[in-house]
Amino acid sequence: MLRTYHKSVIQVEDYKTFMLRTKEKIDLQLEDFFRNKMSSNWDSLTSTVVETIRDFTLRGGKRLRPILMVLGHNLFADENDKIVKASISMELTQTYLLIHDDIMDQSDLRRGMPSFHVDIRNRLNLTHDDAQRLSENLAIVAGDLADSYSHQALFDAGFGSEETLKASVELSRIIETTGYGQLLDVYSSIHDSFVQNDLMRLHLWKTAKYTIEGPLVLGALLSGTKKDFSYLSHYGYLLGVAFQLHDDILGLFGEEKQTGKSIKGDVNEGKKTLLMIKAMERSGDSEREFIRKCLASGNVSDNDFRRLQELVKSTGSLDYSRDVMRKLVSRSKDYVRKMDGNSEIKGFLEWFADYIIQRQN
Repeated sequence: MLRTYHKSVIQVEDYKTFMLRTKEKIDLQLEDFFRNKMSSNWDSLTSTVVETIRDFTLRGGKRLRPILMVLGHNLFADENDKIVKASISMELTQTYLLIHDDIMDQSDLRRGMPSFHVDIRNRLNLTHDDAQRLSENLAIVAGDLADSYSHQALFDAGFGSEETLKASVELSRIIETTGYGQLLDVYSSIHDSFVQNDLMRLHLWKTAKYTIEGPLVLGALLSGTKKDFSYLSHYGYLLGVAFQLHDDILGLFGEEKQTGKSIKGDVNEGKKTLLMIKAMERSGDSEREFIRKCLASGNVSDNDFRRLQELVKSTGSLDYSRDVMRKLVSRSKDYVRKMDGNSEIKGFLEWFADYIIQRQN
């Protein structure tokens, strides 16, 4: 059970209800942010692009990153409207990164709907020969705008200058670190000697920093706490890697209706997940070559995809990935027990560690 603290009332809620109610508050702040943006007297192109950024941001998504930012704050201070307002900076950062990621991965779907570059092409009715290039260029600019919006949201939340400056520097670090991870991700598809240690570094930089650790630290910085929150960072990094390992499992064995992405997407993009790395390590020459061909195909057939799934299972790669993931979660929970802060929020963080690897999308 989790308690949200108000000076007069302590209301006890279950964790999922807390997440849902916090998400609703965050969505209201996002709507208000974009309402203010859309009130500007722009030309039709700019209005369409900003409207598409708004719709892309608001549709779907669990708001995990802003929720974690609120929790990082509430670990050391009472919740207030300012932290909810500031937390949308992480969702806007997510928008920026996803728009660019879908272009690089050539993904047409995001959360079960058209990715940004596809959506903007349809909205502007771009049909001439270079429509794809133009729509991708517009999407790149839109991602840059969303990045700018994330910093604006943080500065406009109303925190003191010292807390805001520290959080702004941290947000820049989050984006910088994620960029280094994205470099590794792009290069990994052609890097023949890409092994588990390389992958762990990629997950730490690309996923863990901006998904778990960064939002928690941003919230803690905005709380103004003078307490040491290094254990919070350790928790975030370990759980962030587990988060990505679980995402990779969903990417190969999940249900498309739940994940909102093509089940073949990771394979068609040539992603060297831990599932692929360990399957290749544990296969014979012919099976190893088959896995390489699947990852290089760009459009794996249904039969080959099913065979690939069976190889991942039969080599023990799936069990191995799950074991690594569970160990990371267990270690992250050890850090929760060591950290300072509100015991009720710590209880949520322990529960959340298990939730991360049990979710279906």
